Amino acid sequence: MTILYKVESKEFCKDSVYPHKVVLCTVSPRNIVAFSVLQSVSVANTDAALGDSEDSTTGTSTGNSHVYVCDIVTPWEHFKVCSSRSLISVLEWSPNGEQLMLGFMGGRFEIWQPRNQNINLWQLQFYAILPSEDIIAAKFFHNAKEFLFNPQKKDHTYYTDKFERLEQRPTLCGFGGVAGEGGIMLTSSGLLAAFTLPIVQAGNDSSFGITPAEKLPLITHSLGISRSYIEHCTMQHRLAGGLHVAFTCGWQQQLVQCYHILLSLDGDLGLERHLTLKSESQACIFLNPLEGRQIRSLKRARIAQEEIIFIVYDCPDGGGLIEQWSLTHRQHTVHALLQQGGGPGKPNDFIHTESWEQKAKIHLNARVADLCVSRLVTNSLECSQVYAILQDSTVHILEANTLKQLSLTQFDRPVESHTEVKFTSGDLTPTSQMLLIFDSHAQLHAMQTPLLKQGGAGFLLLLLEYCIISGLDASDVLLLNHSAGVNLLDSLVEKLTDNFTRQPSYVRHFYYANFLALKSHLCRVQQQQQQQQQTQQPGQEQEFNNLIILHAISTTFKSLLRPSDLGCQDKGPADNLAMKLAESIPDVDTVMLNLDAKDFTVEPMMLQSLQQLIQWVTDLALNMLHRLPEEVMKCKLSGKRPSYDISRDIVAIGSLRELLVMIRIWGLLKTECLPIYTKTMDNIDVLAVLFRLLTRLAQNTAEPDDMLLDECSLLSKQLLIPQNSKFTPTTLLSAQGLAALRACSHPLMFSSLVEPASLQDIEMEEVVFARSIKDGISNLQLGSHPSTIRRCARCGFVFVNSASKLAKTSALKAWFNKWLHCHCGGFWKQIN
Repeated sequence: MTILYKVESKEFCKDSVYPHKVVLCTVSPRNIVAFSVLQSVSVANTDAALGDSEDSTTGTSTGNSHVYVCDIVTPWEHFKVCSSRSLISVLEWSPNGEQLMLGFMGGRFEIWQPRNQNINLWQLQFYAILPSEDIIAAKFFHNAKEFLFNPQKKDHTYYTDKFERLEQRPTLCGFGGVAGEGGIMLTSSGLLAAFTLPIVQAGNDSSFGITPAEKLPLITHSLGISRSYIEHCTMQHRLAGGLHVAFTCGWQQQLVQCYHILLSLDGDLGLERHLTLKSESQACIFLNPLEGRQIRSLKRARIAQEEIIFIVYDCPDGGGLIEQWSLTHRQHTVHALLQQGGGPGKPNDFIHTESWEQKAKIHLNARVADLCVSRLVTNSLECSQVYAILQDSTVHILEANTLKQLSLTQFDRPVESHTEVKFTSGDLTPTSQMLLIFDSHAQLHAMQTPLLKQGGAGFLLLLLEYCIISGLDASDVLLLNHSAGVNLLDSLVEKLTDNFTRQPSYVRHFYYANFLALKSHLCRVQQQQQQQQQTQQPGQEQEFNNLIILHAISTTFKSLLRPSDLGCQDKGPADNLAMKLAESIPDVDTVMLNLDAKDFTVEPMMLQSLQQLIQWVTDLALNMLHRLPEEVMKCKLSGKRPSYDISRDIVAIGSLRELLVMIRIWGLLKTECLPIYTKTMDNIDVLAVLFRLLTRLAQNTAEPDDMLLDECSLLSKQLLIPQNSKFTPTTLLSAQGLAALRACSHPLMFSSLVEPASLQDIEMEEVVFARSIKDGISNLQLGSHPSTIRRCARCGFVFVNSASKLAKTSALKAWFNKWLHCHCGGFWKQIN
């Protein structure tokens, strides 16, 4: 396997007071890594900074636990979530990757979330306390929204045939089978504590200030008949609802006890319903004599619809041992004397039993620091692998059903360090394409898993489509395609687009935003490959970004339309407009005469608030037509066409024509909402010219006629063409980052909180001339040095932090609510 990069954290490795400290880590469905660090610092310096309400202890130093987050595409940049004087024992992401649960030794648990979706600003949302308890495991409730990944169905056309929804019930079912939101915790004394999260109203925006944390009421229940000290445990969601729990006790180390946890809401409908817990004992695992071995950890997983528990041991000789136990189901025939109504010709009665059987085991030369199992929900054993992270800086990839070693990866061990550095924990990305490992100095190591190399191009295409359907972040998949050739990437994008266009209309409409965001990321990979062969077609990534915003504006504007005659509900105003534009009428005023103006009536105040969005639509149409002659000439000279060009997209051109007609009608209602341009000719009607040229372009996008190209080339002499803003962030998904991954034969080395200069995209005009920053959502110029902005941590898209406060109309508020996250799927980062 390929080792991608390493992030050195000098600030964490200074502390040598705790040589056996453990760094916890977990990866969210959006590829955000959360990890905890234990450091020794002065009490006097941390009393005011700690988020915990515990009293400070006497002495000169104390253990201070910190929690940080970082993105896998910018691993050198981490952001602090919180600090506590208590030892952190649990890190857990919510199913949507927007909440982070922390469990502490001492019984306190907290739920943090990014404030206004800013990854560098976190706020405490909920908390609760279990006095005199140590939390050792916790899980959020599962929402039962998962799809099966089946490589054998990669040749199917429709997404409904490729990806079947997993037959699973939510952990907690509410009214109508709706999944409940909440979580459950297990303490070292065998106490279960569950909670439900209150429904947060959409209008409660924390942008006006930091909202106080809410204390959650807990429902407790004893896991077994009696309380006991639990040393190791593992929790997993059940397919039938509830959870599986397996644990070992200090006084019964040869016994692994298993329980089912059932959760329900009791109470009459219409009244307040209360959460109840129930635990049921299940078949246990009776281990062989330990012979000096000690259990290190337990790991329960579901592999190919089979329930498995991995038991990790520390051996006396300094090595490690992994055992795999599988749950088997058997049927036993009931004796004839005990048959219920038995007789000749009637079926016999059977008793169903469950038992655990040891299927495989493997001995390792070093102790196991952590064990990771593939996170892809699949029925195929080929996509299920086990990753044993050893303390001697090696990773063993094991076969899931036999624990046979498939490959071995050796990481470099630092020689200059005065303390021994060991691997402590690791986790896989949601698609199981990358393994992220932390050592005892909180240094991050990233490596590629062998799944993508074994599957080929068909497996990669299926994996990208799986990300579109499931909503998982595909950054880990795209990072691993830096070595693919140009021809492979072009065919991949072409096949992905072809498969998407074959889907039913309702499927395309539902997943259109996810599809465009993924293609925008793929353009970055293509741009890097084209730079290698000097065949780069610039601006393709910007083309998809424009297409995403155009789609969002189109849906926002069409949602404002209301039919004047409610009795005629066959077709709405937007459908009637699309039918009229299908006739290819070049005059926008003629199209207006064939429409009912009452269907497009909107309040003038609301139109005035949308003026900047209207300006963006016309700017896009003007830029697209202005660049058309140049793009056609480049294609003729090079003989190659770009993989995507918005001027050749008939759907985008149709959306622009529809919006121009709506803007023309709204201009009659409110003149101030019309776009503004600097003209050299007073008699030019910009909207009419743009609509006429777009109509002619829609008739033949492949080969525009010469007269159309001549008219487009004259636009720059008739009015001032606004320039598009360009965002060039420093990430591993940029052209420079992918080129660095492709060129280096050894892992990339980064320093924590130091932006690598080799990945920065510095243009000459950016150095010489100060460029103004533009809000890409509000379409406002902010100047060269705005006070506070929000910039996407991945693509660099800019959004004013206080824009949602200034929204006065419902239409503008709905527009800003579409941008809780950036269109690329990344979090915002507030910059002061």
